[in-house]
Amino acid sequence: MAKIGRNAPCPCGSGKKYKKCCLHKNASAPAQPPGKRRIHWSISEIESFSTDEIVSKLRAFGAPFEKDRFLTEVKRFYSAEELAGHWWQKYSITATGFDEDFLWMACVVLWNRLAPDVVNSERLNDMIQQGYDLLEQERKGGARTKVVEACNLWLEAWEHLKQRFTADMKTIEDTGRVFVGAEELFNWCQDLEIELLNAGLVDPALFEKRIRYCREFCDLFPDSDELLMCNMKRAEAEAHFALGRQEEGDRLFAELVARFPANPWGYIGWGDMYAWPLKNEGARDVEKAKRLYEMGLQANVKEKQDILDRLKGLEEED
Repeated sequence: MAKIGRNAPCPCGSGKKYKKCCLHKNASAPAQPPGKRRIHWSISEIESFSTDEIVSKLRAFGAPFEKDRFLTEVKRFYSAEELAGHWWQKYSITATGFDEDFLWMACVVLWNRLAPDVVNSERLNDMIQQGYDLLEQERKGGARTKVVEACNLWLEAWEHLKQRFTADMKTIEDTGRVFVGAEELFNWCQDLEIELLNAGLVDPALFEKRIRYCREFCDLFPDSDELLMCNMKRAEAEAHFALGRQEEGDRLFAELVARFPANPWGYIGWGDMYAWPLKNEGARDVEKAKRLYEMGLQANVKEKQDILDRLKGLEEED
C-alpha cells in the first residue's frame, strides 16, 4: 500500500484532498498489529493516544524515538512530513500498508505536543486553510469581521514564513523548498493582498497592515513578475488614499507608472482613487480621474480597453 500524501485525492472516493477529508476523521475500527492495519490512520485517532503509546508504536515500527533528539530534529526540518521522510531514510522502518502513514501523522501529533513553539508547515497550512474557511463563512452571510479575523490569521502565518525566506529567493516561486501546503504561496500571497483591502474597509487598521505587507513582499521578492509587483505597489498606494494620505498616495502612484509605463493598471488604480474614493475619505474628482486614465492612453499602454471602459463608465454617469 503506497503512502498517501496529505494533498493527494482521498482514498474514500469523495473527490476531496486527503487532508480535507478522511485525514481528520476518527477511525472506528480497533487498532491492528503492525503491518495488519485494515483502514487508514487519521490524525484524530493518533491524537487519542498518549505520548507514550505513540512513541511505543514508533519504536515497534523501527523508529528509535528519543525526545531530546526529536527536539533537535524539529529545528532542522520545515514539516513533520519531511522529518518522517528522514526517518524512513535513516532507519529500517518496518511499517507496511496502511501503517506507512502512521509515521508522519505521529510526527505531526508529537511535534504539536513536544515542540509547540516550533511552527511547522502543517500548522502554517492549517492557519491558511482556516483563513479561507473564515472568508467562506462571511460569503455565506457570516459577520463582516470574519475577513478581519482571516487577515490577522494570515498575517501571523506570513510572519512565520518570512523567517524561512532567504536572500537567494528573489521571487515568490523560489520559496517552494521551504513550504508545501494545500495552497501555492504564489496564489495565497495575492489573496492576502486583496483581502486586506476588504478587511481595511471594516477596520482601517488593516490598511496600515496592507501597506507594511506589500512593502515587505516587494522588498523580499524584487524579481517578481511585472503584474504581481504592479498589484502590490498599487495596493500600497491605495491604502494610503484609504487612510486619507492623498499626497503620499499620489507620490506612490507616480512612481508606479514611471516604473511600469506600459502597464494600464497603474493608471487605472490611480484614476480610480479619484473616480471612486475608498470609504469616501477623499473628495471625488472626476476630471482628475479622466486625466489620469488618459495619461495611460498617451503612454501607449499594452492593453487600452480597460482604460477605455473606465472612461466610458464616467461618461455614462454624466
